[in-house]
Amino acid sequence: MKTDRKSIILESLAGMLEERNMSKVTTALLAEKSGITEAALYRHFPSKRSIYAELFSFCDSAIFSKCNELKKEKISSKEKIKNSFLFFMIFIEKNKGFARLLSREALSVDEQNVNDNVNQFYERYELFLRQVLKEDSDNLITQPGVSAQLILTTLEGNVSRYIRSKFKDSPSSYIENIWELLAISIFRN
Repeated sequence: MKTDRKSIILESLAGMLEERNMSKVTTALLAEKSGITEAALYRHFPSKRSIYAELFSFCDSAIFSKCNELKKEKISSKEKIKNSFLFFMIFIEKNKGFARLLSREALSVDEQNVNDNVNQFYERYELFLRQVLKEDSDNLITQPGVSAQLILTTLEGNVSRYIRSKFKDSPSSYIENIWELLAISIFRN
Protein backbone atom coordinates (compact mmCIF):
# COMPACT_ATOMS: atom_id res chain seq x y z
CA MET A 1 0.00 0.00 0.00
CA LYS A 2 2.84 2.39 0.83
CA THR A 3 4.30 2.14 -2.68
CA ASP A 4 0.88 2.67 -4.23
CA ARG A 5 0.31 5.83 -2.19
CA LYS A 6 3.76 7.13 -3.07
CA SER A 7 2.96 6.59 -6.75
CA ILE A 8 -0.37 8.35 -6.36
CA ILE A 9 1.34 11.31 -4.68
CA LEU A 10 3.97 11.52 -7.43
CA GLU A 11 1.35 11.24 -10.18
CA SER A 12 -0.71 13.92 -8.47
CA LEU A 13 2.28 16.26 -8.30
CA ALA A 14 3.08 15.65 -11.97
CA GLY A 15 -0.54 16.46 -12.83
CA MET A 16 -0.49 19.61 -10.72
CA LEU A 17 2.70 20.78 -12.41
CA GLU A 18 0.91 20.48 -15.73
CA GLU A 19 -2.16 22.44 -14.75
CA ARG A 20 -1.34 24.91 -12.00
CA ASN A 21 0.64 27.99 -11.27
CA MET A 22 3.75 26.60 -9.57
CA SER A 23 3.57 28.95 -6.61
CA LYS A 24 0.25 27.40 -5.65
CA VAL A 25 1.45 23.79 -5.31
CA THR A 26 1.28 23.30 -1.56
CA THR A 27 1.44 20.11 0.45
CA ALA A 28 -2.19 20.71 1.49
CA LEU A 29 -3.32 20.89 -2.16
CA LEU A 30 -1.13 17.93 -3.08
CA ALA A 31 -2.61 15.85 -0.25
CA GLU A 32 -6.12 16.81 -1.36
CA LYS A 33 -5.38 15.95 -5.00
CA SER A 34 -3.87 12.61 -3.85
CA GLY A 35 -6.92 11.80 -1.74
CA ILE A 36 -4.99 11.55 1.51
CA THR A 37 -4.40 13.72 4.53
CA GLU A 38 -1.43 16.03 4.76
CA ALA A 39 -0.17 13.95 7.71
CA ALA A 40 -0.29 10.82 5.53
CA LEU A 41 1.63 12.67 2.84
CA TYR A 42 4.40 13.34 5.34
CA ARG A 43 4.48 9.66 6.34
CA HIS A 44 5.55 8.85 2.79
CA PHE A 45 7.79 11.86 2.18
CA PRO A 46 9.64 13.90 4.82
CA SER A 47 9.22 17.15 2.88
CA LYS A 48 7.81 18.76 -0.24
CA ARG A 49 11.38 18.92 -1.53
CA SER A 50 11.70 15.13 -1.26
CA ILE A 51 8.52 14.67 -3.32
CA TYR A 52 9.95 16.87 -6.09
CA ALA A 53 13.27 15.02 -5.86
CA GLU A 54 11.64 11.62 -6.21
CA LEU A 55 9.53 12.73 -9.17
CA PHE A 56 12.66 14.11 -10.82
CA SER A 57 14.55 10.89 -10.04
CA PHE A 58 11.87 8.79 -11.73
CA CYS A 59 12.07 10.83 -14.93
CA ASP A 60 15.86 10.98 -14.81
CA SER A 61 15.99 7.17 -14.60
CA ALA A 62 13.66 6.79 -17.57
CA ILE A 63 15.78 9.07 -19.79
CA PHE A 64 19.11 7.50 -18.82
CA SER A 65 17.80 3.95 -19.08
CA LYS A 66 17.01 4.74 -22.70
CA CYS A 67 20.45 6.34 -23.19
CA ASN A 68 22.19 3.24 -21.81
CA GLU A 69 20.05 1.04 -24.03
CA LEU A 70 20.98 3.14 -27.08
CA LYS A 71 24.71 2.99 -26.25
CA LYS A 72 24.58 -0.80 -26.55
CA GLU A 73 22.64 -0.91 -29.83
CA LYS A 74 24.48 -1.90 -33.00
CA ILE A 75 23.49 1.22 -34.94
CA SER A 76 25.46 4.25 -36.11
CA SER A 77 26.30 7.08 -33.74
CA LYS A 78 24.09 9.33 -35.82
CA GLU A 79 21.12 6.98 -35.28
CA LYS A 80 21.87 6.71 -31.54
CA ILE A 81 21.90 10.50 -31.21
CA LYS A 82 18.76 10.87 -33.31
CA ASN A 83 16.87 8.23 -31.29
CA SER A 84 18.01 9.83 -28.04
CA PHE A 85 16.96 13.29 -29.23
CA LEU A 86 13.52 12.10 -30.37
CA PHE A 87 12.97 10.01 -27.23
CA PHE A 88 13.85 12.97 -25.01
CA MET A 89 11.34 15.28 -26.69
CA ILE A 90 8.54 12.71 -26.85
CA PHE A 91 9.14 11.88 -23.17
CA ILE A 92 8.82 15.59 -22.37
CA GLU A 93 5.64 15.81 -24.42
CA LYS A 94 4.10 12.96 -22.44
CA ASN A 95 5.48 14.12 -19.06
CA LYS A 96 4.69 17.82 -18.90
CA GLY A 97 5.44 18.02 -15.18
CA PHE A 98 8.99 16.85 -15.91
CA ALA A 99 9.28 19.61 -18.52
CA ARG A 100 8.52 22.14 -15.79
CA LEU A 101 11.11 20.55 -13.51
CA LEU A 102 13.76 20.60 -16.27
CA SER A 103 13.05 24.24 -16.99
CA ARG A 104 13.28 24.89 -13.24
CA GLU A 105 9.96 26.73 -13.50
CA ALA A 106 8.43 24.46 -10.85
CA LEU A 107 11.26 24.95 -8.38
CA SER A 108 11.53 27.46 -5.58
CA VAL A 109 14.56 28.23 -3.43
CA ASP A 110 13.36 25.47 -1.10
CA GLU A 111 14.01 22.89 -3.83
CA GLN A 112 17.69 23.78 -4.30
CA ASN A 113 18.69 20.12 -4.21
CA VAL A 114 16.32 19.40 -7.11
CA ASN A 115 17.79 22.38 -8.98
CA ASP A 116 21.23 20.81 -8.45
CA ASN A 117 19.85 17.52 -9.79
CA VAL A 118 18.59 19.31 -12.90
CA ASN A 119 22.05 20.78 -13.48
CA GLN A 120 23.63 17.34 -13.06
CA PHE A 121 21.02 15.82 -15.38
CA TYR A 122 21.98 18.20 -18.17
CA GLU A 123 25.69 17.64 -17.56
CA ARG A 124 25.24 13.85 -17.69
CA TYR A 125 23.08 14.07 -20.80
CA GLU A 126 25.67 16.24 -22.54
CA LEU A 127 28.37 13.74 -21.53
CA PHE A 128 26.30 10.90 -23.03
CA LEU A 129 25.98 12.87 -26.28
CA ARG A 130 29.73 13.62 -26.38
CA GLN A 131 30.62 9.98 -25.78
CA VAL A 132 28.37 8.74 -28.56
CA LEU A 133 29.53 11.47 -30.95
CA LYS A 134 33.19 10.60 -30.24
CA GLU A 135 32.51 7.09 -31.60
CA ASP A 136 32.16 8.66 -35.04
CA SER A 137 34.20 11.86 -34.73
CA ASP A 138 35.51 11.55 -38.32
CA ASN A 139 31.94 12.04 -39.55
CA LEU A 140 31.41 15.24 -37.54
CA ILE A 141 31.68 18.76 -38.93
CA THR A 142 33.05 20.03 -35.61
CA GLN A 143 34.22 18.64 -32.27
CA PRO A 144 31.98 16.21 -30.35
CA GLY A 145 31.72 18.68 -27.43
CA VAL A 146 30.46 21.51 -29.63
CA SER A 147 27.98 19.20 -31.35
CA ALA A 148 26.72 17.89 -27.99
CA GLN A 149 26.31 21.46 -26.78
CA LEU A 150 24.25 22.36 -29.87
CA ILE A 151 21.96 19.38 -29.35
CA LEU A 152 21.50 20.09 -25.64
CA THR A 153 20.81 23.78 -26.26
CA THR A 154 18.21 22.82 -28.86
CA LEU A 155 16.55 20.40 -26.44
CA GLU A 156 16.44 23.00 -23.65
CA GLY A 157 15.01 25.56 -26.05
CA ASN A 158 12.31 23.18 -27.22
CA VAL A 159 11.36 22.31 -23.64
CA SER A 160 10.95 26.05 -22.95
CA ARG A 161 8.98 26.53 -26.17
CA TYR A 162 6.63 23.69 -25.24
CA ILE A 163 5.98 25.20 -21.79
CA ARG A 164 5.56 28.70 -23.23
CA SER A 165 2.84 27.35 -25.55
CA LYS A 166 1.03 26.05 -22.44
CA PHE A 167 1.66 22.52 -23.77
CA LYS A 168 -0.37 23.14 -26.92
CA ASP A 169 2.52 23.17 -29.43
CA SER A 170 3.44 19.48 -29.31
CA PRO A 171 7.11 18.74 -30.01
CA SER A 172 6.14 15.65 -32.01
CA SER A 173 4.65 17.92 -34.68
CA TYR A 174 8.01 19.55 -35.53
CA ILE A 175 10.80 17.61 -33.85
CA GLU A 176 11.73 15.54 -36.94
CA ASN A 177 12.33 18.78 -38.86
CA ILE A 178 14.46 20.16 -36.03
CA TRP A 179 16.47 16.94 -36.02
CA GLU A 180 17.10 17.20 -39.78
CA LEU A 181 18.47 20.72 -39.35
CA LEU A 182 20.67 19.59 -36.46
CA ALA A 183 21.95 16.58 -38.41
CA ILE A 184 22.99 18.84 -41.31
CA SER A 185 24.87 21.05 -38.84
CA ILE A 186 26.60 18.17 -37.04
CA PHE A 187 27.25 15.28 -39.43
CA ARG A 188 29.14 15.24 -42.73
CA ASN A 189 26.75 12.67 -44.20
